[in-house]
Amino acid sequence: GTKKAHVKEIQINGGTPEKKVDFAMGLFEQEVKVADVFEQDEMIDAIGVTKGHGFHGVITRWGCTRLPRKTHRGLRKVACIGTW
Repeated sequence: GTKKAHVKEIQINGGTPEKKVDFAMGLFEQEVKVADVFEQDEMIDAIGVTKGHGFHGVITRWGCTRLPRKTHRGLRKVACIGTW
């Protein structure tokens, strides 16, 4: 299952801070449709965060397959990634 809740932050523009808070409080625990927030062909700024794996190797970070058992310089490395 999922470990995190599906949370989306949306910026509220216009009006005083009190009106913004009242508007946001009215949307709690309700479904917000995409058509209510965005218009057709509207340009948006999207920020994506990838799942980091720290200093792990390529097998863990990128899901490469392990090399055969008898490889010379280690088996958890990247070998040939395609034709040149």
